[in-house]
Amino acid sequence: MNVGKFYRSAVPGCHVGTKVHGSDDRDIKNALQNWKRKLKDAGTLQEFKDKREFIKPSERKRKQKDHAVYFQKIEQRRMDE
Repeated sequence: MNVGKFYRSAVPGCHVGTKVHGSDDRDIKNALQNWKRKLKDAGTLQEFKDKREFIKPSERKRKQKDHAVYFQKIEQRRMDE
């Protein structure tokens, strides 16, 4: 019965861990790709990067507003054409 290897990792400071199954040592490349994909899909890595420095709530709101205005302008241009 070949159970395979079991790779486990957790990002420091984050309560969410990621588990990846691999069959042998040559499969580590695929396991690493799967691990990266799972971290990206879960948003864990982005959350970890966002917590590196503090962003004031007013700055976060301003950035969100600027982002919305930008996409609203793009949508308006599409409607005018």
